[in-house]
Amino acid sequence: MKAIRRLRETLALRPEFVLWLIAAYYITAITFRVLRTEGLQNDEAEQLFLSQFLLTGYGRQPPLYNWIQHAVVTQLGPSILALSLVKNTLLFLACALYAMAARKIVTQKGLPAIAALGVIAVPTISILAQRDLTHAIATICAVAFFLYGFFGTLTRPSITTYALTGLAVGLGLISKYNFVIVPVAAALAILPEPDFRRRLYDVRMLVTVAVALVICLPHGLWLIENFRAATVGTINAMRDDATGNPIADRWSGLSDLVVSIIDTSFAPIAFYLVVFRGKMLTIIRAESVWTRVLGRTIIFSLLLVCLIAIIGIGASTMSQKWLSPFLMMMPLYLCLKLDAAGPIDRNATPHMAVPVFLMAFGFIIYLMLSTLLAPFTGSYPKDSLPSRAFLREVVEKQMGGDLPGYIISGDMALAGAARLELRDVPVIMPNLNEIEQEQLYRPEADGLVIWQPKGHDTTIPPWTAAFLSAHGIVAKPDAVRILDVPFIRSRGKATAPFAYLVLDRR
Repeated sequence: MKAIRRLRETLALRPEFVLWLIAAYYITAITFRVLRTEGLQNDEAEQLFLSQFLLTGYGRQPPLYNWIQHAVVTQLGPSILALSLVKNTLLFLACALYAMAARKIVTQKGLPAIAALGVIAVPTISILAQRDLTHAIATICAVAFFLYGFFGTLTRPSITTYALTGLAVGLGLISKYNFVIVPVAAALAILPEPDFRRRLYDVRMLVTVAVALVICLPHGLWLIENFRAATVGTINAMRDDATGNPIADRWSGLSDLVVSIIDTSFAPIAFYLVVFRGKMLTIIRAESVWTRVLGRTIIFSLLLVCLIAIIGIGASTMSQKWLSPFLMMMPLYLCLKLDAAGPIDRNATPHMAVPVFLMAFGFIIYLMLSTLLAPFTGSYPKDSLPSRAFLREVVEKQMGGDLPGYIISGDMALAGAARLELRDVPVIMPNLNEIEQEQLYRPEADGLVIWQPKGHDTTIPPWTAAFLSAHGIVAKPDAVRILDVPFIRSRGKATAPFAYLVLDRR
């Protein structure tokens, strides 16, 4: 208890110390992820597979996160650590940049720390990101960086601040395409403010545009040639439950948008209500030029989402992660309202830190327990799939310990597991035709074909069969073998079936 009391006193006197606690939280998250399981979530498996390539485009998502992951995997090798290190480092940078952005426009010492805590209170960042997000995390970091450059340009304009804003815009555009809404909304938000409107017409805006264009150019050239491949997947996901009725689908999308806004905003708003409940009426009435600018930015962002995604594309569904770049600005907006309302209690930072960290640490503990307790609950998470154990058994017992020259995988989960378990063996996914993989095929070597069958069906997946046929390989179903492997930590109580085919070229 003394340690907790001392920590609360430290946060009250030095609220900036909260960034050290946030760093400790993300170090803990990395440690827990490494210890939790050797299995992979969907996005983790995809990142490991794609880390084989350094490309200007990877399909439906821009390349920034892939580039960062490729660089880390190149240095550390394919591993759970490499995956978790990238994710949690970007999340910490997002919190730090967010606090730095707040520091540029608030007048009270404790508010930047409260803003950073507010970011962690957003469920997308403390919950969804720890489970399975990648590109959305890069976008969240880019938005925080943009706010830092944007507010710097508005308060103390210089070549440097304009260049930083351009850097943030460029990085944001190659992190996720919906990021483009943020700078557009921010530009619209400052138009009613004469002092800030001049910043848009400043000749130094050319520096912002030039820096952003230079960063986007490689991917932009790829995007021009591959526009359909880059957009069709996201559009289809937005229309996932479409009925074909344009009015009903758009109404469904609008309803989903409202629900997602409430789900994303509820936790941070609730934390602020609890901590500052004594002065809520004053806070609601308080206003400043900064509350107007950021409030408009959030509103314009959501209106543009509605206009582009729901009215334009006809989206029938809208997830929290798609809205996270816009709603992550909400905690800073609330801090600006607090700043305008007058002095805050010196204990506000520790009062905010306790519930936020309870939620954040609680979720990573929950993820650990969900894996450890799966044998007792009978519910196995995705990262309990025994893909690596399957690969070990095939190589050791069926191939005599000799590594295959290449692996052909029928699904992303196995492709990622193969990158972890057999890190020097190239992995091919025939159904991912947006990426050139022919250079990975080694016809002179033995190969291994792997997939997850339905039950014990030995039918080779169509994309895989087509790839084999195109390379003159005749694979008969009776050569396929099925292996039942126990789920991770299941002690043999539950198994998952895997199918494989050894391609012996001798």
